[in-house]
Amino acid sequence: MDEPRPFNRRILVGLVIGVTVSATLTAIATTNQSPVAHETVEVGSSIPLEPTMRKDVRLTPDEAKARAREEAHLSKMVDSLRRKLGNAYAGAWYDNTKRKLMVGIIDRAYLGDVQRAGAEPRMMKNNLAGLVGQKTRIDRMGGSAPSSIFSWYVDPATNSVVIEAKKDGTADEFIEKAKGNGDLVRVERSDREPRVLADVIGGRGFTVGDARCSIGFSATTPAGTKHFITAGHCTAAGAVVLSDGLEFGRVNAGTFDTDGDFGLVDVTDPAAGIPASSVDTRDGGPITVTGTEVAPVGASVCRSGATSGFACGEITAIDETVNYGEGRIVRGLTRTSVCAEPGDSGGPFVSGTQAQGVTSGGIGDCASAGTTFFQPINEAATKLGVTVVTG
Repeated sequence: MDEPRPFNRRILVGLVIGVTVSATLTAIATTNQSPVAHETVEVGSSIPLEPTMRKDVRLTPDEAKARAREEAHLSKMVDSLRRKLGNAYAGAWYDNTKRKLMVGIIDRAYLGDVQRAGAEPRMMKNNLAGLVGQKTRIDRMGGSAPSSIFSWYVDPATNSVVIEAKKDGTADEFIEKAKGNGDLVRVERSDREPRVLADVIGGRGFTVGDARCSIGFSATTPAGTKHFITAGHCTAAGAVVLSDGLEFGRVNAGTFDTDGDFGLVDVTDPAAGIPASSVDTRDGGPITVTGTEVAPVGASVCRSGATSGFACGEITAIDETVNYGEGRIVRGLTRTSVCAEPGDSGGPFVSGTQAQGVTSGGIGDCASAGTTFFQPINEAATKLGVTVVTG
């Protein structure tokens, strides 16, 4: 497995902010087309994209639209069932083959409740609280994780806590300690390590210090000040944010540690207009963000980035802890089957028209199929004290 890495190289157009900046970013997007050949399709947008989707999703435009409609209510359904089932709840995931929400339970008395809600129940041995407790135990051990331990997360479909690791002695020692006396841990072996998608370069572009990244989502404070949210490892690169060599904003805050990977930039360009709620799809018109409802495991998700443009896939795990190496362990990330490239860090993830998060890092690339992690947007906005702009 390639190691997880951040994706910050060329910054762009995750989100269009203001009239003047919109024009600037669109120009950058046009002249910096991704070297990765791919086509995209609409997922939740009112504007149609190309007639076929990336190979990582395998949906026609009509299928993508239908899936977006089917998934729109999943967040509310999951929240309702979680509250109703209480300690009997063992997690939920969307089965894209059946096109149905699957819900794990440990008590047969709740089979009817799940079915009446429109979901399909699955009997499990462990409840979600127990799985999360096991993951939290591993999180506390995270500081001693060797670089051969790549990540760990709760997988509701297998009712286990998955540890991704290389096959070596130091990894095996950590795994044995992580397992303890229980049987909740499942190990997946790989040789590809995760990495943040960072690539420090010079030259023109949308930059933060020496690093190039992607804008995530426009945000405001109660006082009406203008900002955008991006990846925290991008904001650590410097104080002044440049667009085409001119100051566009200044770093306000940034976090890149066990608390997450998120940063806030103050928009200082006096020519910037009202913060927009649009995500640029590069080749099919913007998607207007209408909310921040969290999509479940299995739901479709798309992201925009400076280098590789607009790409789609599925959410494959939530609340994942990723070891980027050199002591850089980040908790609470969401794992997806979407690929990304250096320069895509900080760009927005959406499911339908709901904002999901900003790109943190990933495994692999868009030429060989990849995995990308994002920082959930609700946690980032709350900790930064801002509100995501919606339309």
